[in-house]
Amino acid sequence: ARLQDHGLPVQAIVPALSGDTLVQLPSGSGTAHWVRLLTYLPGTPLARVTPRTVNILRGLGTLLGSVDAALAGFSHPAAARNLKWDLCRAAWIKDYIAEITDNVRRQRVAAHLNRFVAEVLPVLGTLRRSVIYNDANDYNVLIGPGPERQVIGLIDFGDLLESATICDLAIACAYAMLDLPDPLTAAAHVVAGYHAVNPLDESELALLYPLICMRLSVSVVNSAYQRRIESGNKYLTISEAPAWTLLDKLTDVDADLAHYVFRQVCSFPPSPSAPVLVDWLRKHALGFAPVVAPPLKNGSTLTFDLSIGSRELGNMSDWSDTSMFTRRLFDRMAAAGAAVGIGKYDEARPIYAGPLFHVEGNDGPEYRTVHLGLDLFLEPSTSVFAPLDGIVHSFRNNSGALDYGPTIVLRHDPDDGPSFYTLYGHLSADSLHGLRAGMPVEQGAEIARIGVSSVNGGWPPHLHFQLITDMLGRTGEFPGVARPSQRELWRSISPDPSLMLGIDSPTPENRGLARDELLHLRREHIGRSLSIAYRNPLKIVRGSMQFLYDDEGRAYLDAVNNVSHVGHCHPRVVQAGQEQMAVLNTNSRYLHDDLARYAERLCATLPAPLSVCYFVCSGSEANELALRLARAHTARRDVIVLDMAY
Repeated sequence: ARLQDHGLPVQAIVPALSGDTLVQLPSGSGTAHWVRLLTYLPGTPLARVTPRTVNILRGLGTLLGSVDAALAGFSHPAAARNLKWDLCRAAWIKDYIAEITDNVRRQRVAAHLNRFVAEVLPVLGTLRRSVIYNDANDYNVLIGPGPERQVIGLIDFGDLLESATICDLAIACAYAMLDLPDPLTAAAHVVAGYHAVNPLDESELALLYPLICMRLSVSVVNSAYQRRIESGNKYLTISEAPAWTLLDKLTDVDADLAHYVFRQVCSFPPSPSAPVLVDWLRKHALGFAPVVAPPLKNGSTLTFDLSIGSRELGNMSDWSDTSMFTRRLFDRMAAAGAAVGIGKYDEARPIYAGPLFHVEGNDGPEYRTVHLGLDLFLEPSTSVFAPLDGIVHSFRNNSGALDYGPTIVLRHDPDDGPSFYTLYGHLSADSLHGLRAGMPVEQGAEIARIGVSSVNGGWPPHLHFQLITDMLGRTGEFPGVARPSQRELWRSISPDPSLMLGIDSPTPENRGLARDELLHLRREHIGRSLSIAYRNPLKIVRGSMQFLYDDEGRAYLDAVNNVSHVGHCHPRVVQAGQEQMAVLNTNSRYLHDDLARYAERLCATLPAPLSVCYFVCSGSEANELALRLARAHTARRDVIVLDMAY
């Protein structure tokens, strides 16, 4: 009744004729059963709904947050009960882990339990407590009909109890993540919806991810135990297979990264130390040693535009050939008299199109296109120096195609600031000689040299320089590019390196106008007859063959446009156009060999009666000309047009 008073979509209890809400009825065997009658709540269980859209996930969080907010302050003696599904009591699985026969999986669950006992239990009792729903699994969440698929209700309040409030969200996230290629992002949408109506604090967010893993661990341990004692009861193990699949997938997810993801969607700085580090770097901007010998001053550097829509990059085939790409960059530097070329931080680039950068998202593929460091393009063997004191954290030769090549990571522990890391990628092979983890490095000491393309991952010679607040358990490497959908998260983990290099931040303005700004300008200055496709308009900035690319680097297979019949920006077409534009570009009122010969060649491919060409600029112009020709030939004006025809 309390939830119904708050307008929440839950079932109502129907009292018996006696007025009681719980009555005892005999069965055919003579055994009495307690029975309660509930109203019917229509909908489809979330477990049977695909796709699991952002709208559904946020809606789940919003509904659960509203339920918990409505239950805040509510208490009942029966809610203080000992239930195995109470996450605060999850350590009970210690005595039953042996039921898991697979050794690897058993150790995986044991690791989650050990972390729960060591890091979660000691502080779980300090968090806010309330009566919680406690069972937002994917069979208890109902989804409504229609294309928008809204979350419309919750059923089965049989696990209601008093516990740490954050446990309710952890349970919901654990089940919302099942069977999805990107479970962490799915959980983040649930968290965002919850936080919007029932705000979370930082201490709760710090425990959310280990609680999610613990709920999954409880589920698989319980299933293993129940399978032994009730082997024929499939209901008791209904979520076992997807729970194991998810636990296996979460093995590759760093707990701190998950924590930062959840902080971001709740509008906290994703990396807690990032604001402190940025402030420290600004205060000490004049105290860092140069990272490379050529001075990084105005006039000595040339900043490149390597963004998705860059005209400097040319055709996509131009940078697939490393030697051609290298010549293009270094020729421009020479022409400008620049000693160093700079590749920007926070720039979405089209050059990260290989499998190394591919991520399968919940709504389709995505590429890690956003650059998290600064590139300093210099001749091979150019020396690289430590900007301040530190130690060697780790190093590795990441020798795969389009990887870092030889890489060094330094750790810095300033007396008056937070610890952080600097990464140096695309080095020479001999840069790793003689290194050992923990080895001290003095400010200004030469630590490496820039490598050639054959050893640096196949890139033009340059130094990739990156700041890192948290290595997330990695050694010898770190993500140097991020998914556009996680741009702000990774900007927090890897702040702008310009703060340490003593140069003006080249954070790109080339991201251009936001979609809302573009729509406003179109409405103000462009005729409405030039329509825009799609409910959420695409900002397309590059084309290559059968694909179009938006400003974040997502590729779209073009099955719509009727303009580029041989593909977008086909290299041969581009070359022919460039060659002709450099000589002559005018209308057809003059004689020209190419115009006549093209018409002759085109007509040779057509049936004999079709022997005359009209060259027009668009499909609309072609239709208008065809109509005029038909009217001139027939002297009639009636026209039949098919519905939905062009």
